[in-house]
Amino acid sequence: MINDIHLYPLSQPPIGKQRVEELGRWVKKEFRVCGNWWDSSCVDIAAAGLGWFAIGLKGEALLGVWTYEGVDVTLRDAVIPHRSHNFEVTGFTVSKIVSKADKSLNKQRHNEKKRKVADAEMEATTTAAL
Repeated sequence: MINDIHLYPLSQPPIGKQRVEELGRWVKKEFRVCGNWWDSSCVDIAAAGLGWFAIGLKGEALLGVWTYEGVDVTLRDAVIPHRSHNFEVTGFTVSKIVSKADKSLNKQRHNEKKRKVADAEMEATTTAAL
């Protein structure tokens, strides 16, 4: 059985100056990547215990990844090369899922502003009529 005391502090975000110091210093690892097209992933950059970034590009790029010392960051062939057809659009964008959620939130905020303006106009009209 894994001792919770030892496992969970490592998976928590840094909280407070002492916790940041425990995690160690930031280090940068650079990767030179190249690809033949934007519409599918050609390589992944994987960070141990954190996940990976799927990279799709046409041409070459030098990418820098910052993490704490001791976190292994590697370059590998794309695990899901055609994922971008379902979730991404060509170019420098966020995923369609995030984009739709952001669009929905912005629409909601816009509608709330319109409602407030209409309410203020109605109140002003009512006050002026009195």
